[in-house]
Amino acid sequence: MEETKIQELEVLVIGGGGAGAMAAIHAAREVSAVGLVEKGIFGKAGCTPMGAYSMCAAFGNADPRDNPRVHLEDTIRQGRFINNQELVDIFTREAPERVMELISFGAKFDRDEKGKLKQGMMAGHSYPRACFFDRRTGPMIMGTLARQAKKTPQIQIFEEILIVDLLLEGAGPHYAIGLRWADSTPVVFRASAIVVATGGGAQVYAHNTTSIDNTGDGISLMFQSGAELADMEFVQFYPTTVCAPRLPGLGPTAPAYLTIHTGAKLYNALGEEFVGKKMPGWRFQATRDILSQAIYREIIEGRGSPHGGVYLDVTHLGEERIKRETAFGGYFDKLLRLGVDLTQRPIETTVSAHFFMGGARVNGRGETSLPGLFAAGEAAAGYHGANRLGGNALSEILVSGARAGQYAAAWARERRGMKGPETEIPLRLQSIEEKIARWKKRGSGLRPIEGKRCLQGIMWETAGVVREKKKMQKGLEALAALQEEVEKRLMISPSRRFNRELLDAFELEHMIRISSLILTSALARKESRGAHYRIDYPYPDDEKWLVNIILQRDGDRIRKRQEKVSFSHLKPEVQKIDGKEGNE
Repeated sequence: MEETKIQELEVLVIGGGGAGAMAAIHAAREVSAVGLVEKGIFGKAGCTPMGAYSMCAAFGNADPRDNPRVHLEDTIRQGRFINNQELVDIFTREAPERVMELISFGAKFDRDEKGKLKQGMMAGHSYPRACFFDRRTGPMIMGTLARQAKKTPQIQIFEEILIVDLLLEGAGPHYAIGLRWADSTPVVFRASAIVVATGGGAQVYAHNTTSIDNTGDGISLMFQSGAELADMEFVQFYPTTVCAPRLPGLGPTAPAYLTIHTGAKLYNALGEEFVGKKMPGWRFQATRDILSQAIYREIIEGRGSPHGGVYLDVTHLGEERIKRETAFGGYFDKLLRLGVDLTQRPIETTVSAHFFMGGARVNGRGETSLPGLFAAGEAAAGYHGANRLGGNALSEILVSGARAGQYAAAWARERRGMKGPETEIPLRLQSIEEKIARWKKRGSGLRPIEGKRCLQGIMWETAGVVREKKKMQKGLEALAALQEEVEKRLMISPSRRFNRELLDAFELEHMIRISSLILTSALARKESRGAHYRIDYPYPDDEKWLVNIILQRDGDRIRKRQEKVSFSHLKPEVQKIDGKEGNE
């Protein structure tokens, strides 16, 4: 085995989306050697470029009553009081500053006639606070950050490298082992501090809205290294994703535009407006958890549309109003070019996995429970609680990414010149190469893509929108059986050049791990709250479950414990729900 050269860095950022880019940019202000590792092509991969519309920050431009305190209250209430309130306070106070910083990098946002940032309304927010650029906000943000990172001389960008192992040596320095997709060769990084910003893992579900690389790698690696995770039971399901007709080029969440900007109706196969009847004015009141559960119930109870969804309809508004209200971003014309005339027909929409509220447990500096390991963006827990508000993700990644990068650099500065033992690196590399060799030698067996599809089916059926004990237990059993099959029968192509199956194989291992964590945490929470809905415990229980479920590796087992939520900024409001007390 040839000796692998070690890339020497002060701060290593794993993940090249919005949070990772922001972390690298801020770290580079404090140290001279920052590495950013991206599994795909930097600036193009991940979920940040998929964000279409909203990035929320309380400037108060649309309504002077808005301010960061109101934004905090909205975020905590709609997070069902499971949020880390200190993190929410940091996020809502610093979001406007980070947006202005992004503008200083060259970002372009839509502005009103006075030159102020336009701000739109999003469900669950008290006032319009969504900043946007046409319907291309995410690509604009990611493009801006990528250009800024590339012209920062302290940042070295490594593309098409999958991190497969972390070796955390006490207080550091730490190591990350990656595989270069182009030729399957190992790459070893050494850094005083590591920031994980790899996003969530909604690809574990059969129906999802995310990029194909959103497989939970970073969360899995942090757990495997011994870091504490929190809130893994809370997976957000997007209520209105494309079901039929297909809308190529517009993204899976395109129909949501109709719910935000028009007087659209939602109705089932019986013609019933099932949301409007129960919640008049639902468009800005029904947050994603409420709406996804309502839609999913219609589908599973047999009142869905022919393609497995419900109808989202604007035809009742009349041609003139439809064209006026869907002119933003050329939405009406784009659909018309795809053969969809909104004046003549509804769109069928369904529910899909969208976002992880859970991840590594971090403090306000982005530090995990392990010294020198930081996390940001969707890989970190605490900001969004049990349900993320629409528009909060794109601004939160700026805040959490900047903080993680800044404090990771401070950690690295204090440890300049420290040397850590490398004795385990050859053993880790040998173990990885032996695993790959086993996969390649098998003449028949389980292909990684088949394993992924099997896992996605298991998770959709057992840990989806509606959950219950027996199904979740069966889900864990099925995952254990799949893990055993992977160990005994997984096979990949022997090719060394751009071997997609090699990536799929390592991603599959991560997906099995985080799926087990989701089910373990969901089984433990015996109530319904936010995005976690159990039919066997259909109500929230504030007396017992205003807690975060913390998971940590204990050998081959998962150790779990509960920690009470601290109400440092806002106390829960208790109300009666069908005769039972529950959190709003």
